[in-house]
Amino acid sequence: MYKFKKEYMIPYFHTDKDGYLRFPNILAYMAETSSWHSDSIGAGIEHLMERNLGWMLNRWEVKVYTYPRAKDNITIVTWTSGFNRFYATREFSLEDDKGNLLAKATTQWILIDMKKKRPVRIPPDFIDRYKRVEEYNFKEFTNFNITVDDLGMTSDFTVRRSDIDNNNHVNNTKYVDWIIEDMPDSIFENERIEEFSIIYKKEILEGAEISIGNKSLDGRFLHMITTDGEVNALGITKWKKKD
Repeated sequence: MYKFKKEYMIPYFHTDKDGYLRFPNILAYMAETSSWHSDSIGAGIEHLMERNLGWMLNRWEVKVYTYPRAKDNITIVTWTSGFNRFYATREFSLEDDKGNLLAKATTQWILIDMKKKRPVRIPPDFIDRYKRVEEYNFKEFTNFNITVDDLGMTSDFTVRRSDIDNNNHVNNTKYVDWIIEDMPDSIFENERIEEFSIIYKKEILEGAEISIGNKSLDGRFLHMITTDGEVNALGITKWKKKD
């Protein structure tokens, strides 16, 4: 069984005004660890570029039990749990320095031909390198076959240069920043995200004008991000009172 681990100490500038690690940075630490994992097995960004390939993040499924604080030492553990044609699933756990589970996530990625901009079948040598571990944090992803017709758009943003990643489109954690920014003050000031699901449907480029909407849905919030009337992402969050 092969799992990759990386340790971090949380700096103050990754925390909120209460000193807790910001939720988007939990995802950023996880994504960063996946890059280190790929580098360690010779399948990092340089190797992908040589083959005109790239991984595109398609989905997150996340549960946070306890938020770590500034100066805490944490460990991110990650492993590849499955392959299906051009899809791969990757798992994450966030642990404190005593090995207690603070958060977990399951992600889905699509392998893309960067020149043709379309999915390609995952090569056998990739599957061999990643040494699949059949252990899943979530058995399935959230079903987003839901009606959003009555969801009013509540915020508008212009995509900035700093929102763009090395694939030349908006970094996945920026969507989370926008979702949080769109929330009512009464939620943002008193609660933190406990559960988070998102599906990315269409990339967003620099300079795009985006609209965001949310509505309460059975104790959760449904979120939608659009450009020019087209849906770029759908998300669901569940919030809990701050400690």
